[in-house]
Amino acid sequence: MSTVYLHIGTAKTGTTSLQRFFQINKKVFKKKGFSYPEMPFTFKDAADARNAHFLTLWNDQADDRWSKGFEIVRKKLEKYDNIILSDEQLWIVQPAEGFWESVKDEIAKLGADLKVIVYLRPQDQMAESHWNQRVKGRPKLAETFTEFLNGGGYNFFPLDYGKTVDWAADHVGRENLTVRVFEQQQFTGGSLFADFLQILGLGLSDEYRQPAHVSNLRLPDNVVEIKRLINSIDSYQKSGIPNFYWDAIRKSYGLGTMKEIPEHKAGMFSPEEREEYMSQFAESNAHVAKEYLNRADGKLFYGELSELPKWQMDEREMLMDIIRVFAGADVYLYQRQEELAAELRELYNSLPFRAYRKLIGNKENPEEKA
Repeated sequence: MSTVYLHIGTAKTGTTSLQRFFQINKKVFKKKGFSYPEMPFTFKDAADARNAHFLTLWNDQADDRWSKGFEIVRKKLEKYDNIILSDEQLWIVQPAEGFWESVKDEIAKLGADLKVIVYLRPQDQMAESHWNQRVKGRPKLAETFTEFLNGGGYNFFPLDYGKTVDWAADHVGRENLTVRVFEQQQFTGGSLFADFLQILGLGLSDEYRQPAHVSNLRLPDNVVEIKRLINSIDSYQKSGIPNFYWDAIRKSYGLGTMKEIPEHKAGMFSPEEREEYMSQFAESNAHVAKEYLNRADGKLFYGELSELPKWQMDEREMLMDIIRVFAGADVYLYQRQEELAAELRELYNSLPFRAYRKLIGNKENPEEKA
């Protein structure tokens, strides 16, 4: 029988890297009877690689992307025994009443089995990473970490892993749910890709290509504070204004490859705050370890809690980082200007435009006129 593997996240557990891995290795997967289908429609603020994002329409099935998505899966199942779908937002969506019923019903119509995969990361790391992500991206978060954590801004993410995993298991069956831990020391062969492939019954080999770049990098502590303050400017918050400072920051710090990830010297929790924060999840995490990973000791995460001090602004270092960020922004804007000028020259010298100029007798150069 055919199988649909549904990877539901969680966010901040290498989901973007995994999705990129699936994309660049399509040919290898196809030889092994697996398909990672592309969807011909888009969603705002969701990368194209997130091919299961159409499942977030479970309560709006009048949107034709719901039916089109399943039709594409149906056609792929005619050629391949296994389909891989992935979207990290499903971890947030799936606790809703009716979600699993809708998804299971559609998968059943396809005559396929449903297997669900989820990765879990320590809640303290998850909170820091989510705050960092939302400051650098959209909706241009301007809250401090404490405001984000305690002011209700982080209520959107299910951090009670025991309760949320139980919910999924109750609906899809424990035998159909695979729970993994997002920690380097717990990955098969020390690799997230090898770990995921093992779930599929495959092994990592030289025939697979690995993504050259790290996705969704965490900003250095000073830089995330600069970006947070930029986000607080009313004119930058307007919906029509692009988040171009994130591009400028990436360029100015060269955060394009794994070798260039800066070392973090501080955290957003103090060691005492971190321990207190994690204590509220101790019972829930132990439940997951015992019930889903068969660990009698109830230990879900093997890594020790970070002992990094809580971040405090150093005025001298902050000043240097401000100069780097805004110099990078100037370079970014200059490069964009040069790119647009090149596009204008190409358009001006194109055959249709030359014919148009000849027709109206206009030989002015748009740059000279400007």
